[in-house]
Amino acid sequence: MSDLIETLNLTLYGCPLHYIKAREALSDMAIGQEIELEVNNGDAVDEVLTSLRHDGQLCEVTSEQTLTSTIKVVKQS
Repeated sequence: MSDLIETLNLTLYGCPLHYIKAREALSDMAIGQEIELEVNNGDAVDEVLTSLRHDGQLCEVTSEQTLTSTIKVVKQS
């Protein structure tokens, strides 16, 4: 069972900083814990999803608003 740690707002960051901030947050988490990332719609969603999945994390978009999307990440490694 996973544990939601927090929601991290990455909407103020551009590429590649939103991914770097997400990766830093994941480095402090235990395997199986989850975090929600709020990112701007468009390329940021694709970039964060692709990069974190490439790192081996389990990711999915859980909410899409007008300007932002929420990505749930479960740490796998």
